[in-house]
Amino acid sequence: MDTDLRSNELKLLSIFEEFGYIAEATLDDEKKKEIYSKWKSLVNMGPKELEKYIHSDDGKKSGLSRSEASTQGIKSGRDSARAIVRMKQKSWKDWDVTDWKWANRQISFISRMKGASGPLFDEKGRKTRKLMSLLIWGHDPRK
Repeated sequence: MDTDLRSNELKLLSIFEEFGYIAEATLDDEKKKEIYSKWKSLVNMGPKELEKYIHSDDGKKSGLSRSEASTQGIKSGRDSARAIVRMKQKSWKDWDVTDWKWANRQISFISRMKGASGPLFDEKGRKTRKLMSLLIWGHDPRK
């Protein structure tokens, strides 16, 4: 394959991946291992821990609802949490295209939110929206 063509193809694939638009067929085993490794390091809550958070009072206030997210053209944090629980209950080798898309979205969101300024707790010791957003997306920065 022509080097320039391959380079352009990789750039386009990178852009698609950044926004969660990937096809499983484009992911070889090395790329899957790379994505999974990054995902595993960022999504540091276990399925039971996340399930408990989803149903807690804070969890019910965390993330956007499906309808709120839909009107903004984005994915819901609560849907992401349910996807994480499902994904953690099986081997990454058994993930389907949807799981790989979620993994990329989760990596992207957590990476951006971790870098956002602002405290995790307010002056009264309550969780901020930042912390609750990270938790509903499966990342506990206190770990």
